Amino acid sequence: MDWLQFGAVIIAALGTIYLTGKSGIFMRKFQEIATGKAGCVPAEDLGFVTIHYFAGRGRAEAIRLLLEQANVPYNQTDFSRETWPEAKKAGVEKGLYTYGQVPAIVTSSGVSMVQQQAILHYLGRATGMDCDCEDMHHCEVLALGVEDARSKLSKLVYDPSFSVAMRDEYLKEIAPLWLGYFEKIAPSISSQQRGYFVSHRLTWVDFLIFDLLDTNIEFDKLDMGRPPVAILAQFPKLNSYYNRMKALPSIANYQSSPQRPPFKIPYMPKPESNAKQM
Repeated sequence: MDWLQFGAVIIAALGTIYLTGKSGIFMRKFQEIATGKAGCVPAEDLGFVTIHYFAGRGRAEAIRLLLEQANVPYNQTDFSRETWPEAKKAGVEKGLYTYGQVPAIVTSSGVSMVQQQAILHYLGRATGMDCDCEDMHHCEVLALGVEDARSKLSKLVYDPSFSVAMRDEYLKEIAPLWLGYFEKIAPSISSQQRGYFVSHRLTWVDFLIFDLLDTNIEFDKLDMGRPPVAILAQFPKLNSYYNRMKALPSIANYQSSPQRPPFKIPYMPKPESNAKQM
């Protein structure tokens, strides 16, 4: 076969791919081979990452989980209530804290950004854990759903008047409602043996969902004079998914390491017996 014939074969093959509607799949596979990264829009390697956040889990925990899974080196600022005001002022002046909030990240590759979900999506792109193009809408819906669910607990624990009664209402009514939504759209237990929440491979959305489940479990276990309610017991698909994620070697090692920040909330309610005596 001479070069002219070879060229004709290539053109015919490309034409066939285009006419059968497979050009997108072909281009993504070519992109994956070229970059070594799966997903819709791969980004450059991260290098070293610095997480700007407080000395707690909060909104930075899903970011830490993804970096641990991807084996990306990172450090943290661990702001306290005392150090944050000055750090915030400096960060806003430098343009690092765009909205005067954290988490934020700075990478040795030259990227700095804020907003938890935007950060996670970028980290996913840079580590081969972006969603596939055809799944992108589903990933966005899930991520925003996590934000809505998370806001219910955040509103509770940042309330200075937080009480045991409010804790009970959340665990018995609010959390089951939202976890029930996720249970309906969670993959079947059998399919979880071959994949994760969105895909056959991990995506950045998995770390958001896992952190949401883990946060609710940890909140349930806090000692407020009430026994835990085993919050995932009535959600078999979520429970199976949570345990599978938790068993990933990198996640398991991180969760048992002293480097992991402790789980804490801003306001712990007084024991109910004491409150009644006041």
